[in-house]
Amino acid sequence: MVALEGTHALQWNKLCHIYTRFCQQVAGSLACGMLAALGAVLIVAVSARNLFRLYPSMLPPPPTTCSG
Repeated sequence: MVALEGTHALQWNKLCHIYTRFCQQVAGSLACGMLAALGAVLIVAVSARNLFRLYPSMLPPPPTTCSG
């Protein structure tokens, strides 16, 4: 964001006007990184779901009430 907007308090100029290709590459790498992270989360969720389906719950069964 500093490269895109600059910072007036620190007297830093906008860098994206000077280094256009750099800003495009950084934006692309951030987008690819976020996409990869979301893909990893999806794979972990599917794997955890499949793992927990293999093993039943270790909780005792709920008590049954006798009506009589």
